[in-house]
Amino acid sequence: MNSLYTLGVRQTSSIQSDLDKMRGGDFSAALQGQISASLAALNRTIDDYDSMAKREMIKAKQEKAYTRIQKFRSDYSELRSQFEDAKRSAGQARQAAQRSELLGPEGAGGVTRQRFAQSPTTSTHSESPFAIPPSSSPFGPNPSLRQAHALNEHSFIQNTETQLDNFIAQGREVLDNLVDQRNILKGTQKRLLDAANTLGLSRDVIGWIERRSKEDTVIFCVGAVFTFFCFWLIWHYLG
Repeated sequence: MNSLYTLGVRQTSSIQSDLDKMRGGDFSAALQGQISASLAALNRTIDDYDSMAKREMIKAKQEKAYTRIQKFRSDYSELRSQFEDAKRSAGQARQAAQRSELLGPEGAGGVTRQRFAQSPTTSTHSESPFAIPPSSSPFGPNPSLRQAHALNEHSFIQNTETQLDNFIAQGREVLDNLVDQRNILKGTQKRLLDAANTLGLSRDVIGWIERRSKEDTVIFCVGAVFTFFCFWLIWHYLG
């Protein structure tokens, strides 16, 4: 579980750093997608850590893990709230920028005057049904598509990296559990030997008792077979 705890702490620090960048004015879609993917990965890490804590056999370690899980869930809720606030601030800033771009330095009246001040030739050409708008040209630049493609690629890479981290963390957790079980078995064996020594029994005496028990079992089986054979002889010849 220590590896999952370390992974959760690292993910929390990374999300906090990205939120600081976003509050600093970086409202790019790539950063927002990275934060969303990191929050989802942190939530999965918390769930995995919770499931491992439920299977913990040592009570002290289990209680410590539950305390860490409560801290992780509190941090996750706080980071999610900060991310929503940052997205709202980004939306308000984007709307203000678009409003300023539409109005321009001359105001809405200046835009209207410029629209009606255009020449008839220009209006005729712009309203022609066969004209291709610059924004819809197949060879023109389309930054929104490029940005969406870059965001999807970044999200895929982030998810892949998160999955690899989860697999590595699970492998380390399995190894840690095997080591813990080995230590528990060694401790149990040591306590049994200590209890036997406390009762005044040495290892040699315990081994002699086990051998004597096996010999007694063999003697009993041979005697039972011999007795049944004698009964059969009596029944066959004297019966």
